[in-house]
Amino acid sequence: MKKAGILGGTFDPIHKGHIALAENSLKKFGLDYIIFVPTGMPPHKNKRPLASKKHRLKMVEEIVKKNPKFKLYKGEINRPGYSYAVDTFSRLKKRFGKSTKLYYIMGLDSINSILNWKKPLELFKLCEFIVATRPNAKIKTFKRLIKFPPINANKEKIHLFEMHVHISSTEIRNRIKLGKKISKFVPKPVENYIKKFSLYKTAKERK
Repeated sequence: MKKAGILGGTFDPIHKGHIALAENSLKKFGLDYIIFVPTGMPPHKNKRPLASKKHRLKMVEEIVKKNPKFKLYKGEINRPGYSYAVDTFSRLKKRFGKSTKLYYIMGLDSINSILNWKKPLELFKLCEFIVATRPNAKIKTFKRLIKFPPINANKEKIHLFEMHVHISSTEIRNRIKLGKKISKFVPKPVENYIKKFSLYKTAKERK
């Protein structure tokens, strides 16, 4: 059986933190590949992404083509309305069938808020969870979460591991607005793409 890690997000922009998370998940959990899933309109974001769907997709494509174990799923980015994880994984499960086991890759903050999601307990029937933590992360919140009986019954499907890389897309966008360098935070192809289309400097890319 194949093991596929699913890494979703707005990727606005995709950065070295996303890539480190993907690479560490591949290695630590013996995954066969990572599927990047750019979202169109995530329900948990307060504001719309600053770059257009087209640009965000192109930046992810720049990363995926560099690694044979990286794949891209475009099924969510142009879907109308909000992108809910349970719906995404239902579609992925139908697409890959019983021959592939799905692992949902996320950060600790995401799993800590999972009870606020649409049909969160249904997700445990569709996938397991790979959760990246950071030093001094809110592990107490997570420990309270897994005491909740429906989550506790599925706790063996939640796999924690510590990551020391922390990069924020918001910080990258702010650095661009201030004219600061971003080469430490994004791969060269993404940096070149951002420069080519002057992303995050004006409102034109929101169209």
